Amino acid sequence: MNRPLQQPSSSGGPDGLLERAGELATLERAVRRVADGDTATVLVRGRPGTGRSALLAEGAALARQAGLHVLTAPGPTGPASPGGPSALFTDDTRSTSKGPTPPAGHPEPRPALWVVVEGSENSGPAPLGARTGPAHVLSLRPLTEHAVRTLLVRAYGEEAADSLLPTATAATGGNPAVLCAALRRRPGPPPEAAEFAALADRTGRHHLRTVLARASARASALIAASAVAAGHFSFRQVCELAGLSVPDGEQARTEPAVTGLLDSAAAGPRLYDPLVAERALGLLDGDRRRELHERAARLAHREGFPQDVLGRLTARTSLDEPWVPGALHAAGAAARRSGEDDAAVVFLERSLDRGAAGRLRTDVLLELAKAQSSRRPTAAERGFRRILRETDVPDRSGALLFAADMLALRAGDDAAAALGAAAARTTSEAERRTLRGLHALAAETCPPGPAPEALAPGPRDDRGTPEFDATRAAAGAWRHCLAGRKIGEARRLAGTVLLQAENGLFTPRLFAARVLAVTEDVALARSGLQRLTAEARRQKVSPVTGQALLALTEIALRTGELEQARERLAEAVTEVPRHHWHPRALPRLTAVEALVALESGRTDLAESVLARSARTEAPPDRNGHGLGRAHLLFARGVLCLRTGRSSEARAQLRECGRILRPLGCVNPAVLPWRSHLAMAEAACAAPQAAERLVAESLTAARSWGAPGAVGAVHLWAGPALPDRTALGHLRTAVRLLAGMPARRLYARALVALASALLDAGRPTEARRLFDEAVRKGRPFPLTEEVAARLAGRPGSNRARLSPAQLRVALLAAEGRSNTAISKELSIGVRTVELHLTRTYRALGINGRPDLAVALGHP
Repeated sequence: MNRPLQQPSSSGGPDGLLERAGELATLERAVRRVADGDTATVLVRGRPGTGRSALLAEGAALARQAGLHVLTAPGPTGPASPGGPSALFTDDTRSTSKGPTPPAGHPEPRPALWVVVEGSENSGPAPLGARTGPAHVLSLRPLTEHAVRTLLVRAYGEEAADSLLPTATAATGGNPAVLCAALRRRPGPPPEAAEFAALADRTGRHHLRTVLARASARASALIAASAVAAGHFSFRQVCELAGLSVPDGEQARTEPAVTGLLDSAAAGPRLYDPLVAERALGLLDGDRRRELHERAARLAHREGFPQDVLGRLTARTSLDEPWVPGALHAAGAAARRSGEDDAAVVFLERSLDRGAAGRLRTDVLLELAKAQSSRRPTAAERGFRRILRETDVPDRSGALLFAADMLALRAGDDAAAALGAAAARTTSEAERRTLRGLHALAAETCPPGPAPEALAPGPRDDRGTPEFDATRAAAGAWRHCLAGRKIGEARRLAGTVLLQAENGLFTPRLFAARVLAVTEDVALARSGLQRLTAEARRQKVSPVTGQALLALTEIALRTGELEQARERLAEAVTEVPRHHWHPRALPRLTAVEALVALESGRTDLAESVLARSARTEAPPDRNGHGLGRAHLLFARGVLCLRTGRSSEARAQLRECGRILRPLGCVNPAVLPWRSHLAMAEAACAAPQAAERLVAESLTAARSWGAPGAVGAVHLWAGPALPDRTALGHLRTAVRLLAGMPARRLYARALVALASALLDAGRPTEARRLFDEAVRKGRPFPLTEEVAARLAGRPGSNRARLSPAQLRVALLAAEGRSNTAISKELSIGVRTVELHLTRTYRALGINGRPDLAVALGHP
């Protein structure tokens, strides 16, 4: 009996047995045991299509190869097999409880090997008749994504497999029978994804129809009812829905077709896969399917099901009873909270279609606009406008103010007009004040003259103290910020908004945080935005999350924390993909992406980002001429300056200034367009225009009073002015920026001053400043230029070192330990040691004591 058996391949054999190598090995061990005179039972559990039949056929082949007498169904076994013990391979578990019956006159022992198939991964114990010898349980699962890709590669090749993989996995559910059949039906050139999805759906329906053809009428009815019930109904209720008595239902669910399709682990009957449930319902004719859904909805209403469950059931019907709109609203709200925004939109639009009225209509409109915000921002804006136009619904302030908050977040003339009209219509004085404050924020302007009525002090309490109004305070702070005056008042108002308006409206807090970034209160701005991000995520308001993360990116840019800027930016576009940003917010996002790329030394990436924006940008009359477009023009101007296109830079920056002037934005800490335009004018041989722009920028920066803003203007004045004047500006920039959070800007000022000192013939002082700059931040283009100039001086050894080696060597020359250098530069101690070893070798010195002399370090 010990005949050698053919080993199953490590890949699991043919396509139908892919990822089944372990199961085949178990079958082989069972066959060997029986061939050696023992007994064994193998229970194969798996859904239809998971390769049960293929596994049985392979096992039967192994048994025949070992000399066993193979039976494929229980019943009379016939005369005794001359070949020795028998093995039973069957998928009929109901007939195995007593085992096969030998014919009269031929007493035959029970099979030594039982291989029995059951229809789910989590069935009960093996049938009584199959309990012989050691038992092995094989649970067949759907194919993994790797196995699906393997089959696609075999059929269509590597490139097509990668593009088809998501579609094939979703359309087949990893079912090998469906996937292999679909691949056989479509050989040759690879199909498009949509074509393959349709083919897989047809194949899946055919496979399911074949499975159900072996079921009784009552089993088919139970399957259809379970597909509609989706686990929400008890077994009794599913039987009622199927038109069966409970005893008939109990018998029906023991049939192999039913046990293979029902999810045995679910509390209520449901099919194991929503995809299979949809296909099962698709096999019914339209009238039968419609009747089943309506009966399910009415039964759920009669039984007092939760509103959201009732709504999901009702959405598949045309019922128009009075309770339907409320149920659909509950289903939509629940779907939005769980992140199913597309499903939420469907439920909520149907609630409106079924006659949602009064307060319910307002609630539906609000949930609908929230659901659309993450995917269809323009449609969401229309929804928020509809809420603001509602005038016949009492006690609607919650919905109205949320809609107003979201409109103000989008900003622009249209949003401001809608907010102004809503403020004029409302009868509540508190609402009116809030709406006027949001109107001021949405307008993004700072008109000359005294503060408008919207920003005037609010009512006073019993002690005569003005009541705090976060919206009006944020609008006032933003007005001061744009105008570049009263920095102390702007700081006080914005700080109060962040500290006192927790869980309030989003837009005032976003604007307040942006103001605090401009006042250089970075820690408070950052903590406020982090709290705002967490709150927006809890409430599933993704546009607010995206805006808060974008503001955090801008702060990281201001402080020179490039790694953090890249991380926050990646979070922002993950939270809200670029194509889901509102058209008015997209230019600012694009500008920040480009500036992060530029600061990282990736001019190619910045070019790509801005070129993509130019191709997809909506016409100016659609997006208006707000701050977002000004940010985009500024980024384009900076890119042109960095790449030597001075004339183009001048055009972009002039247009940026043309947009900002009507908005009343003169503060260089918001956008330093004048300073950069001065550099472009100087490069275009217009020194008088450059001097005038520098003077205007300095006046505005000093009026604002933030040291970092004044220092930055002095820094940018260096390249725009003659050498002697530039040297004074750069010294002032170094002094003002020394203690500021913008560490990278300080390093840039040091390098710029070192360059000017080299021009003035003062290399020793230049080298000292340059060394300090290298320790302060990562290199940028000017760093490399100055390093090359210093390295080119007679006797210089620095040209032999990489930038990273030079940074480590300079710190070591000051007497710092390896651990201290590691902490200063955020690198490992081992990395420090390697840099120093290579430095000693490159300079031809014995060690650390010789570094200062070799580098010419003072």
